[in-house]
Amino acid sequence: MAVLTPQQRNTLEAAVKQARKVAEQGAFNALHGMAVDHPEPFAHMTPEQRSLRNSLRGKARLLGDALPANGAQKIDHLSYELAYETWHKMLFAKFLEANNLLMHTDGVAVTMEDCEELAQDEGYVDKWDAAANYASKMLPAIFRTDDPLMQVAYATDERIRLETIIDALENQIFIADDSLGWVYQFWQSEAKAAINASGEKINGEKLPAVTQLFTEPYMVHFLIDNTLGAWWLSRNPGVKPPEKFEYLRLLEDGTPAAGKFEGWPDKTSEVTSLDPCMGSGHFVASLFSVFAALRMHEEGLTKEQATDKVIAENLHGLELDARCTQIAAFNLALTAWKFCGHYKELPEMNLACSGIAPKGKVEDWVKLVGKVERADDKLRLENGMKILYEHFQLAPELGSLLDPTTIKADAFTASFEDLQPVLKRALENEADTEQLERGVMAAGIAKAGQLLGKKYTLQITNVPYLGRGRQEENGVLFDYCEKYYKASKGELATVFIDRMIKSTMKGTVCSVMPQNWLFLSSYKKFRDNILKSTSVNFISRLGSGAFSQISGEVVKAILVSLNVKKPSEKTDFFGIDVSQFKVIEDKDRHLKVDDIGIINQIQQLSNPDSRIVFGEITEGRLLTEYAFTGTGLQTFDRPRFIFSFSELEQVSNGWLPLQSTPEENKIFSGMYEVIKWQEGNGELYEYMMQKEKEGYKSGIWRAGSQFWKQKGILHSVVGSLPHTLYLGYPYDTNAAVLIPKAPENLSALYCFSESKEFTRTVRQLDQKLMVTNATFLKVTFDEENWQKAAIEEYPNGLPKPYTDEPNQWLFHGHPIKTESPLQVALARVLGYRWPAESDVEMELAEEARELIEA
Repeated sequence: MAVLTPQQRNTLEAAVKQARKVAEQGAFNALHGMAVDHPEPFAHMTPEQRSLRNSLRGKARLLGDALPANGAQKIDHLSYELAYETWHKMLFAKFLEANNLLMHTDGVAVTMEDCEELAQDEGYVDKWDAAANYASKMLPAIFRTDDPLMQVAYATDERIRLETIIDALENQIFIADDSLGWVYQFWQSEAKAAINASGEKINGEKLPAVTQLFTEPYMVHFLIDNTLGAWWLSRNPGVKPPEKFEYLRLLEDGTPAAGKFEGWPDKTSEVTSLDPCMGSGHFVASLFSVFAALRMHEEGLTKEQATDKVIAENLHGLELDARCTQIAAFNLALTAWKFCGHYKELPEMNLACSGIAPKGKVEDWVKLVGKVERADDKLRLENGMKILYEHFQLAPELGSLLDPTTIKADAFTASFEDLQPVLKRALENEADTEQLERGVMAAGIAKAGQLLGKKYTLQITNVPYLGRGRQEENGVLFDYCEKYYKASKGELATVFIDRMIKSTMKGTVCSVMPQNWLFLSSYKKFRDNILKSTSVNFISRLGSGAFSQISGEVVKAILVSLNVKKPSEKTDFFGIDVSQFKVIEDKDRHLKVDDIGIINQIQQLSNPDSRIVFGEITEGRLLTEYAFTGTGLQTFDRPRFIFSFSELEQVSNGWLPLQSTPEENKIFSGMYEVIKWQEGNGELYEYMMQKEKEGYKSGIWRAGSQFWKQKGILHSVVGSLPHTLYLGYPYDTNAAVLIPKAPENLSALYCFSESKEFTRTVRQLDQKLMVTNATFLKVTFDEENWQKAAIEEYPNGLPKPYTDEPNQWLFHGHPIKTESPLQVALARVLGYRWPAESDVEMELAEEARELIEA
């Protein structure tokens, strides 16, 4: 499989970003030059130009551009549409030409050099105009030749700039298998960055850009190989597969580790797949090759026959964004033609945009039904059209979450299937351009409704990632998830898994998705539902760095597969963890060869909060029986209320020592700062009262105060969870404390916190970058064992508060016993005194002096 090198990917990204700016400016200029945004046409315009202008204005309104009272038509959506169509028509033509698939109308493959010669003879502006028109005729379902936008010409200089951008790209970029997947990702990248930087809540208009995420090839093939590949091997034991399943994991007996996929049919021809969030069609195109190879083997088909049958019978896809849907269709077409080795006419694809909402009045949509002989039939179809109109009003935000099966066809209402042939006839006979555009939109909506209403053998996707906190509060998506997906609503990704399970009958749901639902307490009910009602096939932990376009700890992904079949006591799934590897190449390689773990599914229900973990959790009593925990305070203005202690002459006048997270495991650490507390009724109090009026959580500014003046252990909630002794002072939100219910257990708790077992078990339960403080209490605690350890390690009890580090307020102030004697001596000469020696109310001064004297 040929994929882009990092350098080629960077080159393509720069080209696409530049092209979008040029294309959008050119689109606006072209439409403005045709008076589309003017109240009246220009006086010099011909009848043909005026007619095209009217068609464009009608399309603008259907796309959502407003028509103000003064008649000056908005063209924001229309300009975007034209920019996209113009650039991608040229780009797709180049993809076809580079793969020897650009066909002249005579049925002969042509090169760009041929197009240059043909352009003049055939009346095209230049080679790119010719190539784009040839591509349009090859792909009429993707670039409609009757679309008024296809008749809009760019100014010469802007068209040449776009041509120059494509000409500068090396041919190999257009041959690589993953190029098309990156094209739309790069087209949206600047918009995505701007939306994320704004911090704005996400609504339907912003949703496509924010949730687009290119699925890495190794993820796609691992999921396909361990579902479709595993199913085929289980149905054909001992037979060499016609397709190489390099990621397929097997048990020692040679059977697929993912199981037998009971409930699936026995023949490939009967297996149906759906990608409900198909993006640029990575899964659809990759599945095509596998389905085709299997069907050729089983049915003795030619490549051409297999191509037609797979596209018509096996593959289905839905996508919120119409632009992505278009790229996915092209991706599938290009894959099919490359597979056949030549161009051929393809059957209608089962791909549709699920994010289109009908625009205009419902009465105009009902008119699409047209003339029908029987009055009863006409009424049914008109009612069906009304239902279609109303149901898909929510489509731009819900997309594939829509469920048309909730609307039942009856004697008075036509089904989505009934509407399709009527719409087709309406499109063939429609003379009114605006009504034609409405009909095209309606046909697409009906196709999406048909696909959404079916059940599938295999649903496979990379779900969109969007936490509930980023969704527009009380918006369509927010409220819909609250109403229908209460257990999974915390993340759009888990909502989609829920939806997929509901639309699969005795089949399988598999996806790339974030890992948080495996362990966060807020997903307990969702986990219970998964573990009790589905049979897990596998879970593969990828960890951070799994996506080449995302750095750091932003997304920790997993690959998961679920059979929609109730598990038994003996149901096992396989797990593999490659999260420790930091680069994609290592994750890819180790997914194929590392040992897999076999995990009993039902036993996961006995884990704390039903958390799904790899490996066994020690049995015993949970730490929650022995300790309290709580997160620390949040000021929302750290520079104003929290200082380094050395910035003050004395820690007094309303200031208190603050204990924060240690950078490493040390018995006394994290004592670097002080907080302006003022007995809880000063500036911080007034500031937080205002914050609470603005909707912020009440009391967060004094979180943890119930533990002040008590002793315990303080843990960082990130990374390896370093710890220190907690001395009973305010602490911040980056830390969590463990306060023993019985003070005599403090030493035992500290020894437990020091152990590798503690960190390993906590991280087993919660792999999120920032651990939830409640997770600390979900680990098992062997009181007798750790009491023995405490007696051996600290026979005289835990040490008294003491440190030789002058950067902590606990420092004793004596230059003799310190790591920086010269600096400490100089500070004392200048009159500085550390809080631990100068503030007798801290209870530390006397203890520190005693230790120094000793």
